[in-house]
Amino acid sequence: MIDLTVLNPMQRKAAETLNGPVLILAGAGSGKTRTLTYRIANLIDHGVLPWHILALTFTNKAAREMQDRVQRLVGADATDMWLGTFHSVCVRILRRDIEKLGYQRSFTIYDEDDQNRVIKDAMKVLSLDEGKLPVREIRGKISDAKNKMMTPDEWFQDSARDYRCQQIHDVFSYYEERLRAANALDFDDLLLRTLQLFVDHPPVLDYYRQRFQYVHVDEYQDTNAAQYTLIRLLTQESRNLCVVGDDDQSIYGWRGADIRNILDFETDFPDAAVIKLEQNYRSTANILDAANQVIAHNVGRKEKVLWTDAGEGDKIPLYSAGDEREEAAWICEKIRKLQRQGMAYSQIAVLYRMHAQSRVIEEMFMRAGIPYKVFGGTRFYDRKEVRDALAYLRVIVNPADDVSLVRIINTPKRSIGDSTVAVLQEHARQEELPLFSVINDPPDSLSSRPRKCIGEFALLLMKLTAMKDAMPLSEFVEKMLTETGLKAQFEIEDNEEAQTRLQNLMEFAGAAREFENQSQEKTLEAFLENVSLVTDLDRQEEAPQYVTLMTLHSAKGLEYDAVFLCGLEEGIFPSMRSAMDEKRLEEERRLCYVGLTRARKQLYLSFARRRMLFNQITHNPPSLFIKEIPQRLLVDEWAETSRRSFTPEPERPMMPSRRDRPRDLSFGAPGMAAGSRGALNIPGVQKGFVPSAARSVAAASTQLFHTGDHVIHRKFGEGVVQEVKGSGADARVVIAFTAYGTKEFSVSIAPIVKVDE
Repeated sequence: MIDLTVLNPMQRKAAETLNGPVLILAGAGSGKTRTLTYRIANLIDHGVLPWHILALTFTNKAAREMQDRVQRLVGADATDMWLGTFHSVCVRILRRDIEKLGYQRSFTIYDEDDQNRVIKDAMKVLSLDEGKLPVREIRGKISDAKNKMMTPDEWFQDSARDYRCQQIHDVFSYYEERLRAANALDFDDLLLRTLQLFVDHPPVLDYYRQRFQYVHVDEYQDTNAAQYTLIRLLTQESRNLCVVGDDDQSIYGWRGADIRNILDFETDFPDAAVIKLEQNYRSTANILDAANQVIAHNVGRKEKVLWTDAGEGDKIPLYSAGDEREEAAWICEKIRKLQRQGMAYSQIAVLYRMHAQSRVIEEMFMRAGIPYKVFGGTRFYDRKEVRDALAYLRVIVNPADDVSLVRIINTPKRSIGDSTVAVLQEHARQEELPLFSVINDPPDSLSSRPRKCIGEFALLLMKLTAMKDAMPLSEFVEKMLTETGLKAQFEIEDNEEAQTRLQNLMEFAGAAREFENQSQEKTLEAFLENVSLVTDLDRQEEAPQYVTLMTLHSAKGLEYDAVFLCGLEEGIFPSMRSAMDEKRLEEERRLCYVGLTRARKQLYLSFARRRMLFNQITHNPPSLFIKEIPQRLLVDEWAETSRRSFTPEPERPMMPSRRDRPRDLSFGAPGMAAGSRGALNIPGVQKGFVPSAARSVAAASTQLFHTGDHVIHRKFGEGVVQEVKGSGADARVVIAFTAYGTKEFSVSIAPIVKVDE
């Protein structure tokens, strides 16, 4: 017999409710995989044949983990159960019966590169310009249509029906014909053809309905229309459907996930058993309280309140930075302190809304000597569009750089194909000339069209080279991004990926402007040298321990002892696009909830009053989500600055619970007791000593600072005293800062705080 006493009461209830529709609302860190595993094991323990059990997941990792856990509980019997991703299960079904749809069982599954080749062939046949209608955009539209179970004609009728949509429709139609002719399916087809098989051939559907008497679906909030339909078809007769999910963690609406699938489960199944897993085994009570208060502002959700027996934990530091560099320096300082206290780098993560935000953090980490790894994305200077921009600049500085020249000769697309490049390279080898020289005087063996395209490219490089010394560095970099078409190729696309790539190029221009403002040598050569040093450091052998940097979307399903959630400003998080769209705003709030609940022990929040991002300076107010966290849960790192920055919203009413501790509804400054008018009691900072008090204390005691003391400066952050000079009002102190190097200050006027170690 399976021992269910190891489960908490609600987990056990879920594991013991074996028949009929069941909705398990599993909050973050509530042990949903454990619960689902025990439920499957309990079914087998009650005599259900593993052959009759189907469990669907979204990742192979989740499927393997569940398979291993079930096998440990019930033994070899679990091998007869079907447990896998939606796509892997559909492949098994199609390999058996796809001949009924006119395909052969040996069908090929096309990956992204294969899809791109077919789309490019279609564009050639249809005489369409890839520069004006990018392959990536078409592939995205096709995938979106298939997720909504639309044919090319149905997609066109649902679109704007303009000339561009007509072109996409024509490529989509050709694409479908080519795939069928090649006996091939793309990933979206795996679901669509399975649905087609079930609808067009009822005996096949009946077979699988009889086989899969008990169906389980993990992460149900992430299902799209096709997946929802597949599940409903399979369980229409048995009605033994158990779905596990958390509507508060539905963050993939932009790629087709429909939160209504989980919100309307009780409408689909009025007799459904609804079981809430609200006990959290991950985070402290303060972290959960903050997450609960934020998500409670969403209207479209199932009511639940996470709680824990793990203790209250530390309050949440909130830092109001002057700019993005000060924010990154503060993060460095806190990480260094956590590391000194014994926390491994591998237990720390920095989360942000957009990939472009990582650049400044990466640079600051390298200066501070903090090992890191970008997860779910590429390091900033390794991103393709950024490397393309760097290649242009390198060729302008060094025309003999053939590697960079080959990279950009047809980027963006300018009809200089691989065969033409091969001719140019061969001519350069034979004549012992740099490729740049051959481009300026191409061989006669080339026909007129490629010669014309090469000539235009050579003219572009000459024009940019002439501009280089005629304008400031930052202005030239912006001009290069425009003149080369690097920006324009993404501006014409209507999808998230193109928007991200465009933002990265704008951030690259911002890096040039920042270098220009901070460096004594403001040349293009010096900028490229600086970038090379950054990337060389970046490519050093990975340390066994490193801090993880990632977007909030990439963080789902992960957890860390300490989490930094940065860039909490209106227009960044929540994003500008969500400001006028309540549906988008609610998804952004769910994304915030996901970020908050990644933290086990320590959670840090930060925003910048001034930020340069995408080469634009903005002064955005603090995020709405900060205002939704009660001040009683926060520690204000710089009290006066933050107190002026935002006004908190009232707490949202929460569900009554015996586990809710008394709530302090006062709104004094964070870190202060209700009604107190005293100084902040910030952990690690001497009581009663805030930056404004620095002048009087320094004047009163020349012995306040000693070599080796750890201090905090209001602007430059954490540092170590290297030397104390002079005495009395003339005393000066030399401090080495984590991210800003060594600086000297007058003790009597500098806003320096001594930190207890």
